[in-house]
Amino acid sequence: MMLPFLLVLCSMASLAYHSTKWRCSVVTFNTSVHVNCSDRRLQRIPDDLPANVTELDLSMNNIQNVSAHTLRRLMHLTAIDLNSNMIAIYAPFFYFQNLKILRLDNNKLSGVPRNLPVGLSNLSLESNQIDSINSEDFKGLRTLTAINLDNNCYFRSSCNESLMIENGSFSNLTHLTNLSLAKNGLYRVPQHLPKSLMYLKLLQNTIAHISKYDFNGLASLQFLDLSGNCPFCPNAPFPCKPCGDEGLVIHPEAFTHLYQLEELRLSGNSLKTVHPTWFQNLTRLKYLFMSFNFLINEIQTGEFLSTLPGVEVIDLSFNNLRTALFPTLNISPHFANMTSLRMLHLQGYNFLSLSSEDLEPLYNLTNLTVLNMGVNFCQETHFSFLKKFYNLSVFTFLDNQISLLPRPLSKCFLSGGEYETDGQSNIPILSRPFIHRDEDYHSYPPAIKPECLNTGKVLDLSRNLISFINPDFFRDTEHVTCFNLSANNIAHLNGSQFKKFPNLKYLDLSRNRAYLSSDQAFTELKHLEILDLSHNKHYFQLVGLNHSLAFTKHLTSLKVLDLSENEISSLTDEHMESGSLKNLSFAGNRLDLMWHNSKRFHSLFKNLRVLQSLDLSFNKLTMIPNSVHNKLPKNLTFLSLNQNGMLTFNWSMISHLPLLEELHLSKNKLVHVTENLSLMARQLKVLDLSYNCIAQLSGSFLRDALNLRSLNLSVNLLTVLNETTFKTGQDGSLQSLSLEYNPFHCTCDLLDFILWVRTSQVTLPNLFTNVRCILPESKAGWSIMRWDLRTCIDDNISAIFYAVSSSIVLLMLFVAISMHLFYWDVSYIFSFLGAKVRSQRLNSAQFAYNAFVMYDTNDPLVSDWVLCHLRVELEERGGERARPLCLEDRDWVPGTTVMDNLSQSVRLSRKTVFVLTEGFVSSSLFKMAAFLVHQRLLEEGLDVMVLLLLQPVLRRSRILRLRRCLCQHSVLEWPVNPAAHGWFWQQLRSAIRTERQASHSKLHRKYFSGC
Repeated sequence: MMLPFLLVLCSMASLAYHSTKWRCSVVTFNTSVHVNCSDRRLQRIPDDLPANVTELDLSMNNIQNVSAHTLRRLMHLTAIDLNSNMIAIYAPFFYFQNLKILRLDNNKLSGVPRNLPVGLSNLSLESNQIDSINSEDFKGLRTLTAINLDNNCYFRSSCNESLMIENGSFSNLTHLTNLSLAKNGLYRVPQHLPKSLMYLKLLQNTIAHISKYDFNGLASLQFLDLSGNCPFCPNAPFPCKPCGDEGLVIHPEAFTHLYQLEELRLSGNSLKTVHPTWFQNLTRLKYLFMSFNFLINEIQTGEFLSTLPGVEVIDLSFNNLRTALFPTLNISPHFANMTSLRMLHLQGYNFLSLSSEDLEPLYNLTNLTVLNMGVNFCQETHFSFLKKFYNLSVFTFLDNQISLLPRPLSKCFLSGGEYETDGQSNIPILSRPFIHRDEDYHSYPPAIKPECLNTGKVLDLSRNLISFINPDFFRDTEHVTCFNLSANNIAHLNGSQFKKFPNLKYLDLSRNRAYLSSDQAFTELKHLEILDLSHNKHYFQLVGLNHSLAFTKHLTSLKVLDLSENEISSLTDEHMESGSLKNLSFAGNRLDLMWHNSKRFHSLFKNLRVLQSLDLSFNKLTMIPNSVHNKLPKNLTFLSLNQNGMLTFNWSMISHLPLLEELHLSKNKLVHVTENLSLMARQLKVLDLSYNCIAQLSGSFLRDALNLRSLNLSVNLLTVLNETTFKTGQDGSLQSLSLEYNPFHCTCDLLDFILWVRTSQVTLPNLFTNVRCILPESKAGWSIMRWDLRTCIDDNISAIFYAVSSSIVLLMLFVAISMHLFYWDVSYIFSFLGAKVRSQRLNSAQFAYNAFVMYDTNDPLVSDWVLCHLRVELEERGGERARPLCLEDRDWVPGTTVMDNLSQSVRLSRKTVFVLTEGFVSSSLFKMAAFLVHQRLLEEGLDVMVLLLLQPVLRRSRILRLRRCLCQHSVLEWPVNPAAHGWFWQQLRSAIRTERQASHSKLHRKYFSGC
């Protein structure tokens, strides 16, 4: 008892430092101390932050009030991030003389905070409720270099349409270089901006006119964004106000004084003409974005291009917003004067055919490396023009209608299409403004994968209508190293399709309909390193076809193969073979069927001799057959079995993989894990067991697992953990341990583990927010680190808790047992004693009748059945035991009341048989007779009721269902099959003769002793 007490005292002594460590991450570098409390569900700023913190991140919490008392002692703060809180009231920040950066985005501020430190350099107030700006807001802040006021007066905000900016509000900020005023409903460019400005962002306002003098004096400006001020509203993906037929009106000399401008964004402004004078003095301009305008005529004939010799990137995409269709591409010859051009984005021009002559103005541009012509609905082209470019490394033609088959050109592309691939239309949908974001087109088109770019020259024909690769369409493509054909209709592959691509290293055939039946497929690609065949399940799902992966043995340079999401359930070859393949993705297939139906597929991956990474996720494997264990590649370092629904996992399988470093078993249904991981895999570094059903871990789980660095056990059923469970035997080996969203029981059984967490150097992600208790109920939702450990060492408190809890448990047990044993006895004991006093039970010799038969005497069919069938069977064919029946029509005494006759018949009969029909069950005579029978049960303890269902009645009666359960022999149904009539009469005789005193189940016998 003394040792835990001392440990708790030591833990409490260092609580101030450690609570910050657990709640937030603390990173120290030289004199800088960065504390990250982002997304920790904090209601207020913690009081126990280190006094020497220099950078504090409190973003994405629920802080409503910034207390001066809490922050005043943090005198070394240089940056504080309070983004995405609920702050409406703020404390003065002037105490922090060292504060340089203050971020208050996405809060509820109605104005610019006052009394800011005079040394502040960066202020961000994006997405608040600020509706006006004046010169007093920034008084004394002469060192400010960056201000962000975006999205304070946008649609659905509380301001009156436009952010009101007083003239000269920023004029005294002589060091201001960055000013962002996007999405504020501004009607004009703010006046008297400081001359030091280098970055000005005015996108998505409602500015309709740019005057000659709006940018006067901004000679240092390098970046200007005016995009989205006059968008084409019919296809704008954001709230939009049209600003007239002319679009944004820009004075010819508006940019005359912007000598240092390097980037100009004019996208989404409905521009119809471009004045060459705009760019005459922009000698440093490198990036020009003019997409989503109406500049199709300027692209065809524009002279302004001659004034852009220094521009390196130009985006003229989607300037045919009226969707006119041109027979060919026609671009201005002045493109030839853009001698510095590196990248040209020309999507959404919309032309039917592309020939070599159409690109003539671009051939002499020696710096041109990227040509993006996607989404043009082009139906025909040959690619011989590629050889005419000097340094073209990327040509993208995605989202067109190229089929590589000779066919007449169609102009029906805007009326809907007929081509589909796996339920996904191949006719591309015109991209919308600002989904095609300017910042994404600074360099390569965003759709191109980095792995593809790294290989060299790129040809992208993805999302077209190609169903057959015709080599005649590809001439002089021997330098292409990456070929993207994803999302087409390509099926047959036999080794002849890619002969014109001898140097190809990356081939993307994902989302096609590839039919892999030939072992010669892709054999013409001697240098192929990466092959993507994912999402080609169409033919793999058809029964009766031959599917072969034998082509892998011929691809001697292949390193990466993606076969995921193909629903592969059968192959003609028993195994794959390769001496070069290192990475194989086989996720989203049906290994469960392959391994269950045939043992020959157990060695499917055995001959992949140098394979290092294998992904078998989404294969619906409930278990891995034992014979597969020693047939996996021995060089595996990465194995993923995520989301298979596995119920068990044989951990001895890892011992057959001596080099395995990462094992992922997330999102299965595992319940048990190995007792000691190191016995199976000493070399394992990453183990992911998240999203399973693990409820218990042994105390030696990680003993001697010295190489393990990361363990993920989040979202399981762990309630209690042992102190030794995560001890490897060497400090510092385990670096990350995730225990989020487990149902921990915060009892004293968890004490040792919490003490280990307090002293360990292991990082536990979101320890204070997502590692919580569910029991006891008073602590439900609490972090396990908030639990008061002193409750486990205080004898008095423990004794009180023990006494109270024991008393409650004993009381509940006593009440439950009493209710279970004596409830019915107490209820009926008085009736039983009363019956003993008032009357005596009749013995068998005193019964005058064998049975009293109650039936509907008004129904002639029922009466006939009773008199001619039931009476004959029970009286005339009963043998020696036959006794007369009591029948209303025959045995009732004339002149006596119905009640007296009824009572006498029930009392003098061994049993009362009710012949139930639809009309009889609703009669008052039936109800009265039933009451008398139940009264006899209470008085004599005998159940004398026999129910004979001549017709299907009382189907939903709960009483009838209960009687079937408790006294099933007393409920009979007239059989439909005549062959069963004999058996029915025998059951009826047995029901009448049998004393119903012990026919209930044992569970109910004590309560219905007379049944």
